[in-house]
Amino acid sequence: MTRKEKDVIGEIELPDGVYYGINTYRALQNFKISGISPDSDHVRSMVLIKKCAALANRTGKKLPEEKADAIVRACDRILDGELLDNFKLDVFQAGAGTSFNMNANEVVANLALEVAGKKKGDYSSIHPNDHVNMSQSTNDVYPTMMRVTAVEKMARLRKEALSLSASFSAKSKEFRSVVKPGRTHLQDAAPVTLGIELASWAYACDRAITEIDSAVDFLLDLNIGGTAVGTGINTAPGFQKNVVAELARHSGFAFRASRNLPGIMEFMSDFNRSMNAVANFAIDLGKVSNDIRLLYSGPGAGIHEIRIPAVQQGSSIMPGKINPSIAEAFNMICHSVLGSQQAVNFSSMAGQLELNVMMPNIDLELTRSIDILTNGIKMFREKLIDGLEADTESSREHMSRSFGSAALLNPVLGYDTVARIVQEAMHTGKSIKSLALATGKIKEEEFDRLMSSGIPK
Repeated sequence: MTRKEKDVIGEIELPDGVYYGINTYRALQNFKISGISPDSDHVRSMVLIKKCAALANRTGKKLPEEKADAIVRACDRILDGELLDNFKLDVFQAGAGTSFNMNANEVVANLALEVAGKKKGDYSSIHPNDHVNMSQSTNDVYPTMMRVTAVEKMARLRKEALSLSASFSAKSKEFRSVVKPGRTHLQDAAPVTLGIELASWAYACDRAITEIDSAVDFLLDLNIGGTAVGTGINTAPGFQKNVVAELARHSGFAFRASRNLPGIMEFMSDFNRSMNAVANFAIDLGKVSNDIRLLYSGPGAGIHEIRIPAVQQGSSIMPGKINPSIAEAFNMICHSVLGSQQAVNFSSMAGQLELNVMMPNIDLELTRSIDILTNGIKMFREKLIDGLEADTESSREHMSRSFGSAALLNPVLGYDTVARIVQEAMHTGKSIKSLALATGKIKEEEFDRLMSSGIPK
């Protein structure tokens, strides 16, 4: 069975089993690029906007009660998981997201027609544009969808960041007495503890959470109600206020109406703020991952001051080799996020006059980055950090051979004398202690006291 639909370009036949219409069909034919379709978060955000718009249009006396009821019931069914397979457009599509908006309008309209006892495609009763898209334009719907989706995803990232910070903090307490050489320039430095190093990692997570919160606050401003160019043409009375209130109520997030609809439509920098927060977090966590790979290096010919869970064999030719596979995978995630940051920068800058038509790419790169970093953090925490162990014997051995503690002698012997002692120790193999005592300027008791004072408590 098929049904016919017509637009200004011409007429096509659609399988009667699909709920999308002619606009979606044409986009499916035009954009066969990445194979990446909107995920369920995007579909639900878009459909939630359609539901809230119908409620606001009903409140504004522009949409009749029975049509609004059918649209809301259709939206609720999609929000419950029905018909997600009717949203298969490629993420690279017509500029500004018109295809995705029309995809939602058509699916909601046809399901609403069924709810009302009508046939799919009978748009004289409930029309995708005239009723489902009432008081809206792609130009305010799509960026609103981006904001709702990003806020939802950022909430998950924040939750994982909190869990990772807690894991770092717990390990910091566990390792607070594991004294080891500090290293600067990859050379021996003053002593630290493994606990101190883990505490700094927790600090980085906490700072990232603060930046995430700040970025999300910008995303709470919505331009829904601005329609085509931010002036609000063709909207129902009180539409902007009512639709934003409905979105806040149904989403659980404190969305608010933007005070400048043209401005928020033209400038995409709110998404850059979120992208920057995600990228900065990736930079810090990428550094943590590098540290773990270095501290785990060995086991026989490297630092190996930590042990990590074995998750898989590390080599197809070297038996018994266990690589830091989780840390390596996590590094690649962080690198990918930084690439996305640059893509968002270019697309945000590419706006012209009243609109930025690169929004689908901004949305793709941002939300993909949030997702992979969120999933990566969960993997990193569960499969590596929570099972992290200290190799105390290795740390003790390194401390016995480290020259970093020599700096503790500076107040008594002076920088130049200590520098000569370190150089002689390196070249002769003599101990720092024997060479310091040989100067006659320090007694053994004082030497031991100074060395003990450098051990972090």
